[in-house]
Amino acid sequence: MKKVLLLLALAIFGQFAIAQDMKRQDANNYQRQAQQLIEQADNYKAVNKIDKANKQMSNAKILMQKAKASIDAASEHESTMNQAKTWHYYAVIYYKIGAYPEFYDLDPEAYDKVLMAVRKIQQCDENYYRQMGQELASYVRGIDNSYYQLGVDSFNNGNYEEAMDNFQKANEAISTIGAIDDAALINLATCATKLNKYDVAANTYETLLAKGYDDASIYSGLINAYREIGETDKSVETITVARNKYPDDSQLVNDMINTYLVIHREGEIVDQIEAMAQKYTDQPVYYFILGTIYGNSESSLYDLDKALGYYETAISENPEYADAYYNAGALLIDKASEIYQAANAKDPSEFANFNAYLKATDAMAAEAKQYDERAMPYVEKTYELLPNDPAVKQALKGIYTRLKMYDKAKALD
Repeated sequence: MKKVLLLLALAIFGQFAIAQDMKRQDANNYQRQAQQLIEQADNYKAVNKIDKANKQMSNAKILMQKAKASIDAASEHESTMNQAKTWHYYAVIYYKIGAYPEFYDLDPEAYDKVLMAVRKIQQCDENYYRQMGQELASYVRGIDNSYYQLGVDSFNNGNYEEAMDNFQKANEAISTIGAIDDAALINLATCATKLNKYDVAANTYETLLAKGYDDASIYSGLINAYREIGETDKSVETITVARNKYPDDSQLVNDMINTYLVIHREGEIVDQIEAMAQKYTDQPVYYFILGTIYGNSESSLYDLDKALGYYETAISENPEYADAYYNAGALLIDKASEIYQAANAKDPSEFANFNAYLKATDAMAAEAKQYDERAMPYVEKTYELLPNDPAVKQALKGIYTRLKMYDKAKALD
């Protein structure tokens, strides 16, 4: 009696298994029929018969809905849920649901389910995956391309957060088949930088380099990302590696300059900045940087005359260089202010008599005045170039006032 019951149970189980196999086959048949209608719709669209095309797509959607219901049932039943063929059909059906806007509402997460199905096939039957790998890879690449294009569209519309998410999805999709989407990762890092998410940018650039995408622009992005998140040691290390590989890349030199300025190690690179200035004579910014370095009164490199010389060179290369005029003027104003303050701080008791005190402070005032007089043409030129800048106007007014040019000072009010 027990044997009879066992045989009966096996027979019933076999019937269930056959039924689920039939559901799986039904799902494939439904999607094939839907594909025929899709192709007919494409033909109608080609001859501008839009109504007929829409009708065919509507009919195709009904079939895809049936295909989805059948393959969902097969993917959940124990007799077919661990078979590669089930997940193959599952991937095909969900890929079409995701690929056609008309079917999107059947499952908004269709693409994620395709990738899940590909991973299931890889896990349950390696031989099947090897045999069908080319077809499955085509679905994965299609998903990658779709997300990538969505990322490009979002980026062009200025929606960098959404763009970054889509570029991330594009690369995650292609990673299902062991590949990497270099372009998606580069754009992802660009979005992260625009959003000031420098930690994300750094991780992305690291991934690209680890995967063998070796390019000067990747090192450049990584250098800047490290610097922005305070990893200055890593930034310097990356500069060393990058410049050894790409010694003639001007952007890497600029990255090096910016990094060494931030960490106050500019003395180590002034020679290289000078070389860049001489090489790129159409880019006076390098002379401007040298002027800024030597004009920093808190630096051991401080040299007023050197700084002014570099600013003058920058101005000679670009007579409209407002920042160079302004910085040169500011240097001289600061020097004048320093002398005025020193004069005011003098203690008359330190001198033999009050006349000696007056003589000394008058001499200092005269020296300070000379610096203001030297600063005036620089600031006047800056004001000519930037008439709406309140800081420039205030600086010029201060010079006119100290030099007792009250009419000119009043004219600025």
